[in-house]
Amino acid sequence: MDSDAETLFEMMLASDRFCSEIGSAIEDLAPSRDQEDLRLKIAQCRALLQQLRVSYDEDKLTPENAAVLGHFRQLILALIWVAYHARENITFKQFRMLVMIESGFTYLLITRQRKAD
Repeated sequence: MDSDAETLFEMMLASDRFCSEIGSAIEDLAPSRDQEDLRLKIAQCRALLQQLRVSYDEDKLTPENAAVLGHFRQLILALIWVAYHARENITFKQFRMLVMIESGFTYLLITRQRKAD
């Protein structure tokens, strides 16, 4: 596995951890419209993570795979919505984890473009 694939895998793990931590934090909260939206976004993240796990199992988790990049793009957008809906319950550490995931993806896109040039 090359370093870019390892970075994608680490971002998958961080995303899963982020969703788990937010999910645990809201578990005992009273149901509300925002909580329902948050649970929906967490479910979307988990579905996208499952698709990325399939790519990983098939050794297709690389930045050269357009489907993987598309899934990661959707995952990051869903994670941002999770952070928005969890804004009252998110810690600075969790928000920093989200920023690291997004910046790692941006870095991969930039280096991929430079390699293509």
